[in-house]
Amino acid sequence: MGDSRAYDESGYQGMGTPAYGADQAVMVVPDYLSPYDSALPQGYQMGSANPVRLMMEPVDPAGERLVIEENKSLSNQLYIQMGNRILTEGTVMLGEDYVLWARIGGRGGLQLFDYDRLILSQPSVLPGWYRISGAYGDSLGSHLYRFQVAGLSSNDLTVLVSPGGYPTAYSLTGRVVDRSGNGLSGARVTLTNSDGGRFSTSTDQSGYYGLDVAAGQYSINAQHPGYAFIPDQVQVMGGAVSAARPLIGVPFSGPSISAGGTLP
Repeated sequence: MGDSRAYDESGYQGMGTPAYGADQAVMVVPDYLSPYDSALPQGYQMGSANPVRLMMEPVDPAGERLVIEENKSLSNQLYIQMGNRILTEGTVMLGEDYVLWARIGGRGGLQLFDYDRLILSQPSVLPGWYRISGAYGDSLGSHLYRFQVAGLSSNDLTVLVSPGGYPTAYSLTGRVVDRSGNGLSGARVTLTNSDGGRFSTSTDQSGYYGLDVAAGQYSINAQHPGYAFIPDQVQVMGGAVSAARPLIGVPFSGPSISAGGTLP
């Protein structure tokens, strides 16, 4: 991993321009443009990942009291935050949010890849540190990240996704929790797709659930007495165990509702 040390700002310019946002569909990069020669993991279908909702902003990790597994090179570097450390590899759980950090050594257009999928693009960035939030463990297996700035590539960052407490005998798994992260037992989870398909199940004592559904895009919602939920979207990948982001219940004095209305 290298030496653990506080961030040294020497050799770096300003932190760049204001925050960059991205809520864009995944773009598939042709093979001849892809920075990767390795094969995708089994079940990792082209263009089938969950909608990307990444936010990139200039942030100094020293100001966040983070310890860096330092690579002394001034070239482009990509990291994952694990607790109060920034590492060049890491493991997360299904459905878990995590944060990436990019140390950019030059200026130009930025492209961030997950294997050969372009998941974030910015027309112009300046040298410095950037925090990239919004990633999560959407499928059991691994992610392989790399970014390019002005045609120069960063290191490869491998993020393994472990099951944790999630059931993995289904094509889709997830969890329903309260605002403190405690599982909600007996919550009704409903999936719908554009073809009119409707699928439902209930959570176990720890708030976990699992469903076997075909690959595709679904709207997902939950119902539990005394809680309101906001519907979300999830992409189920063929041949893999996919995970939805946790559905978070907000206490509500009345029947269980969601932003899309009361579930029947």
